[in-house]
Amino acid sequence: MKKIGLLVLVVVLVLASATTVWAEDSDFTEGVKNDAHKIRNKWNLSGTFVAHPGYNWGGLAEAATWTYKINIKEAMDGNFSVGSIHFITGEIDVVGHIEATKRDYAYWSGENIAAAGWAEYDGITYYFMFLYAERATWFALSMTPYDSYWDAGLVWPGGLRAYQLHSKVPDETFTLDYKVIHDGS
Repeated sequence: MKKIGLLVLVVVLVLASATTVWAEDSDFTEGVKNDAHKIRNKWNLSGTFVAHPGYNWGGLAEAATWTYKINIKEAMDGNFSVGSIHFITGEIDVVGHIEATKRDYAYWSGENIAAAGWAEYDGITYYFMFLYAERATWFALSMTPYDSYWDAGLVWPGGLRAYQLHSKVPDETFTLDYKVIHDGS
């Protein structure tokens, strides 16, 4: 009797283990590569720049010096990237929460990092798009979802941008230094 009870217990434990492993694999891998969530690169950047004339945050920050903090964890699949982009000048303080990143975004030539997501500013939730390269940085808020523009490698037309800022060109140089976490191989 003890042998039968022990056998039943072993069978139950084996089935329970197999079910748990199967459930974890199917939940994680269904439609997603196993390494898609892994962090490829990490950016922790900060500094200041003077905004380009005409990109004065809706007339609120003419010739302002902006402070920025950029923290990006770029996933192997950019749709799983996370982080934040923080811009401050005077009373203006806005943080973008990253939902996706792309490398060498088609809208800007050369090496760059782009991010998109949502941001709350002045009590309103907006979508944001962000571009960062050695030659310049750009950040814009809009009430229009970024998806169709993002998928096409574009940015919102000027009329859809509620707020935006852009560094002076060529007055500033931005570093694209990042820490490699996984090399993607």
